[in-house]
Amino acid sequence: MITAMPLVDSIYLYRNSDGMVLTPLSASLLDHFTDKQVIVEALQQSTLNRPWTNMRSGFSQQDSEEMISLIRYTPLFTGTDGLIVVNVRKEYIIQLIQSLTKSVPNNHIAVYNRDGTPIYAEQGDADYIQATYVSDYLGWQIQNGVENGNLFRIVSTLSKYWILVCALFCLLGIAWIILAARQNYKPIQSILNRIQQFVEQKQAKLFQKENGDEFKFIDSALEQLLDQADVYQRQHKETLSYRRQRFFTEWLEGVRSFKQDAWKQDMIDLEMPYVFEEFVTYVIRINKYRIFAETYSRRDQNLLKFVLSNVVREIMETAGAVSWSEWMTNDRLTVITMIQDKESDYESESGALDKANSLVQWIDKHLDFSVSIGIGSSSNQPDLLSSAYEEAKEALAYQPSLGDIPVVGFWQLRDRGKHQASNPFHAIRNLAIAIRSGEEGWEKELDRMFDDIRNGVYSREEMTNFVSYLIFIMQKEMAGLSPDLYEIWKRSGSAELERVSSEWETLEELQNRLSDVLRAIKEEMANVRSERSNYKLVLEMRAYLEEHYNNPDMSLQLLGELFGLHVKTASRLFREEIGANFSEELTQIRIERAKAILINTEESIQDITTQVGYMHPNTFIRSFKKQTGQTPGEYRKASRG
Repeated sequence: MITAMPLVDSIYLYRNSDGMVLTPLSASLLDHFTDKQVIVEALQQSTLNRPWTNMRSGFSQQDSEEMISLIRYTPLFTGTDGLIVVNVRKEYIIQLIQSLTKSVPNNHIAVYNRDGTPIYAEQGDADYIQATYVSDYLGWQIQNGVENGNLFRIVSTLSKYWILVCALFCLLGIAWIILAARQNYKPIQSILNRIQQFVEQKQAKLFQKENGDEFKFIDSALEQLLDQADVYQRQHKETLSYRRQRFFTEWLEGVRSFKQDAWKQDMIDLEMPYVFEEFVTYVIRINKYRIFAETYSRRDQNLLKFVLSNVVREIMETAGAVSWSEWMTNDRLTVITMIQDKESDYESESGALDKANSLVQWIDKHLDFSVSIGIGSSSNQPDLLSSAYEEAKEALAYQPSLGDIPVVGFWQLRDRGKHQASNPFHAIRNLAIAIRSGEEGWEKELDRMFDDIRNGVYSREEMTNFVSYLIFIMQKEMAGLSPDLYEIWKRSGSAELERVSSEWETLEELQNRLSDVLRAIKEEMANVRSERSNYKLVLEMRAYLEEHYNNPDMSLQLLGELFGLHVKTASRLFREEIGANFSEELTQIRIERAKAILINTEESIQDITTQVGYMHPNTFIRSFKKQTGQTPGEYRKASRG
């Protein structure tokens, strides 16, 4: 400011907290400051009403000088931080006045302070004619005039007629301008609007309106400087929030390693506490997030997430604990509770579960959506948090398979273990075949599929993969049906199953919704098949196969002869009505019978081969493994555990 504005002699900065005064040349306590009087008087005032002080004696570069001063609080209005004092020497003001009047001969000017004390004055002759002006901003009185007043009066009298003529022409010109403006109103109005917008954006530049008022410019520049400081402070907070979120993400995802000293310095830079003895990690997921996003607007979503974050902080934080939470994804809030008192029961498994369950209960009571929570193992080192974060995510992933509980700790998975001896994929194929062929046993296969899932501990992703595999097998099985039956699958089956696979929370909900979709498909297909005689004929042929499957000579030709059909006709009917050819259907029936014998008896593979209609054990074993993925011996062993 001193460099840009020659009128400014010096600037003082006074700080309330320690009484320090900073000038361009020195820094000293107020008691030792040579020009302290102006600061002392300002501090004694409750408000600073006058923009500039009267002319006073002050010190400039250790010499006593006459000057005026502008004093402002910082921040504006409150003054909690201190004062800013801007000084302008009398000598500079006189030089400015002289530079403005030296080009006008016989002109005299005088400037007086608010109390009438002359600041600058020139003596005129007896005919001195003067005009007086009082500044609204400074309160100064300015007198201006010319010499040879009599001559000036004569000239003024003679010229008044010419002034009237000029005034007349001015009026005519104004009238013409008004008429022209009315004819071109819209473009002129558009220009005026743009000018007005520009002026409003540049309100700080008051000197443009006041035709070079240096003092107002200094005042406005100072206020703009303080406003800019507030803007920088807000930007600092926004940048700090972004840095915290980035650090939080890199910390938990293990992007960089954190040694104790480096982590401590990072926390200090982020203005976060750093002395802790225990860390507990939570991952909170909004259930059915797609429905949540469709139900609420973007603004409402952000508001609800803000509420959730604050409730998490209030519930998670205990005496001597700090909670730090960030949204890692749109639907997942990750929380680190940093405990300072190791003797607290917070880091215990039961304490962590209690806090999480309290949060779930509050959300169920006050909000219209629900959450699920996974908790990682507690740790005492910052660099172990990435492992705890992965544990919390894994606990959340396995939450559906542990029953209808919204909160799961990683230690619960560790205690229970993962027993996945049962394979749901076997039941999935049988379920798809039952729906395709219109059999009544599909519900048992669905129950078996979910019993296999419950017997193991499967993650949410694995269970979603089971549904995806069911859709794939159903698509494969349905592709062989007649066009009208296949259209039912395309219209009512595939899309609905896809939706179910992405919108479920508990295992019970998933089973019930799958059951509803599959039942609707089967019933719609049954309505179509009930009007077709070919389907009834195929059911009779299939019933014959189920009764005589152990006949090693069973063939499509034999079946066609028994029912009076050509071989090609019988094959086409099997494909169109139940989606499988004759050999596939016969193999399916024989393998299902073989499974029951393997599970319930101790008979040899040789005996089972002949019982289900095969002549050679090798042929039976190949067919069994192709159908189930296991040999008969492996299947018997796995089924019995």
